[in-house]
Amino acid sequence: MTLKLLHIAPFFYGGVGIVAYNLTKELIKIGINVTLASPISAPVELIKSGIAYHGLKKPLSKDPFYATEFYFLNIEAIKELVSHEKPDVILTHGPLVIIAKALHEVPIVSVVHGTYANEVKWMWNHPISGIEYIKHIAGIYATYKFDMALYNSYTRLSKAYLVAVSKNTRRELIEAGALPSKVFSILNGVDKDVFKPMNKDYAKTLVEEILRIKLRNKVLLHVNPGPRKGTHILIKAVAMLRRIYGDGFTLLIAGRLGPKTFREYVENMVRGLRLEENVKMLGYVKDELLPLLYNAADITIVPSYSEGAPLVIPESLACRTPVIATSVGGNPEYLEIVHLDSLLVRIRGYDFSVTLANKMFLALQGEWNVNIDLVPSWNTNSQLYINIFKELLKLVYRND
Repeated sequence: MTLKLLHIAPFFYGGVGIVAYNLTKELIKIGINVTLASPISAPVELIKSGIAYHGLKKPLSKDPFYATEFYFLNIEAIKELVSHEKPDVILTHGPLVIIAKALHEVPIVSVVHGTYANEVKWMWNHPISGIEYIKHIAGIYATYKFDMALYNSYTRLSKAYLVAVSKNTRRELIEAGALPSKVFSILNGVDKDVFKPMNKDYAKTLVEEILRIKLRNKVLLHVNPGPRKGTHILIKAVAMLRRIYGDGFTLLIAGRLGPKTFREYVENMVRGLRLEENVKMLGYVKDELLPLLYNAADITIVPSYSEGAPLVIPESLACRTPVIATSVGGNPEYLEIVHLDSLLVRIRGYDFSVTLANKMFLALQGEWNVNIDLVPSWNTNSQLYINIFKELLKLVYRND
C-alpha cells in the first residue's frame, strides 16, 4: 500500500523553504502519495509533477506568533483536508506542530530546523545597537522560549513527533524538556544535480566576469552573513590571516548583512582594518549563482554562533570545496561524515577570531580531498524520513 502524506509547509523560501521543497520533490520521486498545503504558492516544478495542492491562509505575524496565528487561520481547513484526504502521516515544520492540538487521529511529524539555544547565550554581545538590538534580543528570546515550551508540551501528545535537523538540535530539544522517545534526527541534504564540482579555475574566471571583480590567488567564501553567523568575527580573523599568510586571497561575502547597525559595523571594520582589497561584499546573490561561487572558492567558512543544519555546508561539500565551521548544530556531523573534523572551530568565548584565523591558515596550507559520495543528498534523506514514518505507523497501530 502506498503511504499517503499530507505535507503542511509554511513557505518555500529561505532554509526552511528549501528543505520543504526538496523533501516534497524527493518523496514524490520515490512513489509517496503527497498532498501539499501551504499559505505560499507551490513551486511550479511541484505543480507540474501532478501533486495535489491546497492553499491556506497566510499569517501576517512573524515568530514567535506565526504558528499561533497559522493555527487559528487554518485549523478548520486542515481538519477538512485530513477528513477528505485521509493521510497516514502529516509532515510539517517547527512550531506548526501546534496543529496536533486539534488532530488526534493521525501521526504528526514536525521538522525542527534549529532552536536558538546557542544564540540566546551569545546574542547579548552582538555589535547591533539602538532599537535593532532590542528587537533582535526580544525576538530571538521570545521565539526560543515559546518554541521550547511548545515542543516540550506537544511531545507529550500520543501522536506528535519531532525530527531535529542535527544531533545537537535533538540534544537541545531534549535539554529543554522534549521527550527523548519523541525526537529523532536527520541531517539536511543537498541536491547533487544542482551542486556539483566543476573546474575551479574556470569557475573563478566566470565569477570575475559575472560579478566584475578581480580575485586573488585563493578564494574564501562566506554565505548568508549576519550577527548570528559570526561575520564580524570572520572579518577580524581575516585581518589576522593577512598578517600570517599575506594578502594573496579574496574573501567573498554573499548575502545581505542583516540589521543596518550591524552592516555599518562590519563595513567600518573592513575600512578600519584596510581590508577593502581582500574583502568583497556581494550583497544579495541569486540562488542560481551559488554553485558557481562554491566551485570558485578554495574554502567556505561558516563561523556561526548558532545553527540547525546549515545548507551552506552540504552545498559547498557537494561542490568538493572544504568547509571551516564552528562546532554548533549540524556542522560537526557534516564535517565528520567527510572526514574534515580537523577544520572545526570550538567556540570557547565570544571572540574566537584567533582560533578561526589559525584554522584558515591551516586550510590554505593543505590539500583537502572531499568525497562527495559521503555528502548526504535529499534523495537518501527522503528515505530516512520514510523509515521514520513507517516505524511511527507501526507504533501507533500497535498502541491503538
